[in-house]
Amino acid sequence: MAHLSAVTRGGIAATIGNVLSIAHTSGMTSSFPLLAKNYKFSRVLFFGRITGKAGDYLVAMGLEDSWLGKKFFFCQDGVSWAQLPTPTPEDKANCAKLPANMMLSGDPSFQVFVPSEPVADGEEVERAKIDEVTRLAVLVEMIDSEAAMAPIGALSLSSTGAVITENRTFTGVNKPTAMSTAGYVFINQRKPKDALAPATKKALDFLVSCEELVPKGALCPTFDDESECVIVRNLLWPGFVAFTHTMYNYWGYCYFGSGEKNADLPFMLH
Repeated sequence: MAHLSAVTRGGIAATIGNVLSIAHTSGMTSSFPLLAKNYKFSRVLFFGRITGKAGDYLVAMGLEDSWLGKKFFFCQDGVSWAQLPTPTPEDKANCAKLPANMMLSGDPSFQVFVPSEPVADGEEVERAKIDEVTRLAVLVEMIDSEAAMAPIGALSLSSTGAVITENRTFTGVNKPTAMSTAGYVFINQRKPKDALAPATKKALDFLVSCEELVPKGALCPTFDDESECVIVRNLLWPGFVAFTHTMYNYWGYCYFGSGEKNADLPFMLH
């Protein structure tokens, strides 16, 4: 997620060549508050821009009272948002059958045939179709579940484990911590429960460390002198960046790409 200020011209994403147009930025500046009001979100944040062959998709994320309760929306103009469906196991299985790194068309009404399983001679099987919006929903969920990250200590867990909120006592991380993958955690990956851990440890140490990502070297932190932020690139998902300030509570992540995962990375880093 990212505040719009992080992805507009001159923002964090701009330092690595990713910016939004003035029209899209203006549209989101006015439409995000309406989206939050209509769906009773505590905040609406920019998730990213997914590139298609004939057009791009802007993706926003609405947060309820917890990071466990988030919904994704898409549009192409920064104004007319529609909620992405929650992908079913069947949707994910069908998308997995499509050719690797098959780009979206950029047309929300577009459909593609799902490759069918081999059948005996003479048998006819009706080929399933999957629509573009479902593919977009599967892609966004996959990127978020595998790559979404936060500085260590930025999030806290309720005593019941049902709510993940931003830690109000978090004041940022120092530069050495921010420049290490051990200084971050994956937002959507929980550690196994430790019944013997103190309550304070359970509340803050409950997410998997980014240091455990395989292959090693997939996350690349760099310090940006202009913004005084550390920017972390994810080489498994080219176009995904996380960022955090080294002096105060300012962090986030966003994605600018075509949705192609770099499956060859383990060989490239070998």
